[in-house]
Amino acid sequence: MTEQVAKYMAQNARIFCVSLSDSVVRSGELNEVSGEPLSILGKLEAFACCIAALQKNERASVIVHLSLAGVGSYSATADRDGIVRGRPEEGTSSEDTLEVTLQLPIRGNYTGVVTGHGLDDLVATYFSQSLQIASACRVFESNGAFFCIVAEQLPGVSCDLEGLCAAASESLPQGEIPVGFEFLESMPFRFGCTCSRAALMRFVDSLSEADRADLAEDGRIITYCNACGKKYTFEL
Repeated sequence: MTEQVAKYMAQNARIFCVSLSDSVVRSGELNEVSGEPLSILGKLEAFACCIAALQKNERASVIVHLSLAGVGSYSATADRDGIVRGRPEEGTSSEDTLEVTLQLPIRGNYTGVVTGHGLDDLVATYFSQSLQIASACRVFESNGAFFCIVAEQLPGVSCDLEGLCAAASESLPQGEIPVGFEFLESMPFRFGCTCSRAALMRFVDSLSEADRADLAEDGRIITYCNACGKKYTFEL
């Protein structure tokens, strides 16, 4: 059940369950990331997919930047049409921060920034402060897959969001649907990026000879896609 967002109804809440595996592995391979950094990146990609799934416009996209004090910085991008990618970033922060930019074709961009203590707290704070949605959420890794589960309160009678989130977190990663959950639909995700060698070649060609000389090492220019981290090498 990996590489998808599955949606359920229970009580008076919508439950979203994001599960990723192969796409995170691909991000790790391109960026030469493993271990704990890959775990953080996988969780961030799962969160980005969840936010993308919440958007109604199929051309919407989400860019997420995470900084963990003393640990590092990461970014993930998810498109509403089912593409996700992520990469580590340079630099550190003195506090834990999460920045989420919604790129909406009609309404324009909206950016929300929250601070907290760790990814779980940042995600919960983002839902309550920036989206102002009554919800419970968890991001975690289980058996090589990365999950983001959100229980979102619908208007009307309140329900046990924490209990629903806990039930989903326990059962859905095992392929089991909790009692009282109604499956609605699923949305596939895959690793992908719009970068291309041709596009970056045009960028290199646009540079002056002096700029190319400054960037070159051993007769080559090495550059990386800002979205997915893919490495491109150009011989001069």
